[in-house]
Amino acid sequence: MATVHLQDSHTRFTDGVKVLEVEGATIGQIIDALEAAHPGIGHLLREGSSFAVDGELQPRGTFLAAVPDGSEVHFLIPITGG
Repeated sequence: MATVHLQDSHTRFTDGVKVLEVEGATIGQIIDALEAAHPGIGHLLREGSSFAVDGELQPRGTFLAAVPDGSEVHFLIPITGG
């Protein structure tokens, strides 16, 4: 099980909850589990978020990235500006 940290914009799907315990051996499985529990969040996480596993930023779209048991996963929203 991983501890998943969400940003404020993600929590509209989780009734304001920012930290969740989620089963999954890959980022894709984590997203699928989140989508099953909180419909609508999966698309946002797949299309509009970057993520880090245990503090290491992963390449965008790497849904097969391993998530060892006990990991911390942070989903990050894009930062824009100029």
